[in-house]
Amino acid sequence: MAATSDMGVLLRFYASKQKSPFILYSAFVDYVKRYAAKNVEEQADLVPYLGDPVPQLEKAFQPLIQSKQIAVIDTNPAKKVIFVTGFFNAAFAERYKEIKSNATVPFPTIQDMPKQTPAEVLIKSEYTEIIFDLLKNQKPDDKNLYAIIVPMNLPSIIFPGNVPVSILVNASLEKMQHMLEKDEYHDYYLKKLRISNPGKEISVKNFFSQFVKSPEDALQSLKNSADCFYFWSQLCYFIKQDYEKVKDFTQEDINVLQAVAISEIVTSFYKNESAKNMQQENALRSVQSHMKQPPYFFTMDGILKFTDAKGVPLQGQYKDEALKEFLQKETTDAMANELPNLLVFKTASGARYFIYKEKVFPLVIRMCNELHDTINDEITREWYEILKNYEKTPEMSDEAAFNKRLESEVEKSNPVLYALLNATFLSVLNLEMARSNKVGNSANLFLGDNLLPYSTLLMLNRQTILANAKILLPFWYTIPFFSWLMSLFNKKQTKKGQAKKSPSHEMEQSDEAREEKPAHHKSESKKDALIHAAKKLEENIVPEGSTIERELNSYKKQWNKMITKQAFLNLTEDVNSLIRDYMRKVLKTISGKSFTIDRIQNLAETLCKTPNMQKITDQDSLYVYVQLYMIYLVKNL
Repeated sequence: MAATSDMGVLLRFYASKQKSPFILYSAFVDYVKRYAAKNVEEQADLVPYLGDPVPQLEKAFQPLIQSKQIAVIDTNPAKKVIFVTGFFNAAFAERYKEIKSNATVPFPTIQDMPKQTPAEVLIKSEYTEIIFDLLKNQKPDDKNLYAIIVPMNLPSIIFPGNVPVSILVNASLEKMQHMLEKDEYHDYYLKKLRISNPGKEISVKNFFSQFVKSPEDALQSLKNSADCFYFWSQLCYFIKQDYEKVKDFTQEDINVLQAVAISEIVTSFYKNESAKNMQQENALRSVQSHMKQPPYFFTMDGILKFTDAKGVPLQGQYKDEALKEFLQKETTDAMANELPNLLVFKTASGARYFIYKEKVFPLVIRMCNELHDTINDEITREWYEILKNYEKTPEMSDEAAFNKRLESEVEKSNPVLYALLNATFLSVLNLEMARSNKVGNSANLFLGDNLLPYSTLLMLNRQTILANAKILLPFWYTIPFFSWLMSLFNKKQTKKGQAKKSPSHEMEQSDEAREEKPAHHKSESKKDALIHAAKKLEENIVPEGSTIERELNSYKKQWNKMITKQAFLNLTEDVNSLIRDYMRKVLKTISGKSFTIDRIQNLAETLCKTPNMQKITDQDSLYVYVQLYMIYLVKNL
């Protein structure tokens, strides 16, 4: 053994040399003193033990006593004794090796410990607690000695923590299998199981035969099979039921009942684990389902806020590692020459979004359609003001400059759309969808290898916008000579006006503007609190670069399928009226603090389940629209 200053290691080594867990305190002090003198050059930490080692030993023993690795017995100070728990850890580990090769070897019990064994060195607990804890998080360096209390007044099983708990479980299964191999038990318990499960005779027979023939596979079947849990529980119950009638147990009976107790709790553990795994799988499927619904693009924070059908957050139904693994798999696993199912893109602000690839083209087309009116109106108004001042800009006459202007408008108005149009995966996705002829590529965004111009994507015509801006001008702007004369006069007037404005005058105006301050602050009323809460919700719900009005218009076009303009307006007004009437009642009882996203979702869900709202087919889009409209109403109180 290499030189060490670890007293736990030295105590176990010395006890094994003495072949006893009980070692004299004084003898160990002498041993440590000699050991330190011999190995101090190799291990400098032994220096404190060269003189009087007792004070240093007392200090080193404290953590060992607290962790139950040793116990100091000092009933007679002259014959002070140290009990080394590790001696039995090694001895009982050998016993479990014997059990592994021979199922008839009994489990070590508390009766196998010396009578003088201090009670404090054993970790005693019910088998339901210890087995669960060890199956969940047994540490490989566990130095504890466990006393597993089993029912029916059976001797407690001693289990060393340095032995994997799977050995204890497998040993229990093998002991049960050894009993069921015998003819009198085999046919008897098989018959009881078959009678208790009418219609499942074949499944029962397969389960029973597999266990008896291959006990080494029993633990794996416990982890994976749903029916297996029920059959195991029944089998354990039948065995315990029969043994309750026995008064005097033989060693073989004790062996079987101890094994049944361990097997029963292991079955319960894996049943719970299976239920948790099922819940986690369902939650991750719900996450996937949410991500394929509007608005189709989500940040990690948005994904963590998903809820199930009952409004319960999904985040607590799966482990964080499981979600990361799921997203990692979805964003990396792909067929040959194909993109993964889930794509990732970033906006200029650094926000990172996830989107399923089949939703990219429909989303881009929808967003382009939404921006058509907004950008068209914005440029028309701007060009009207420019033309009104008898001026012109390059984008009015140059198509390239016009497209450059449209690109900057898209970047400003909808950063998500701009990021998607400039994403590296868009051209690859276009080729992939064209090759596989997938749904969602009905409108091609590319001409050859190049993205279509922004004017084509937004369906905006430069000449049409210019013509619309000119129509708004007074009639004399269309008279060439008069228009030219007025433009010259306007330029002269502009220069004179600029000359009159002195720097000192501008500074005075800016100073006056800075000095304007509200005279007093009113205490925040209920109405103010609600408006403030609504604005906060708007910031969280409305995607970056968009507005609540634009989102309302977008979702309205999704759930409102009416073809004629009047029918479209009538249905929209009916839905809006329902929401307004509902919110009038709600606002009487709601406060700014309680006006949260959870409350909004509950209100929207309740309203969408009313008979009139159920007639609308696209419930997902309607559900989001109702939430947005509620926030819009409160924001504009």
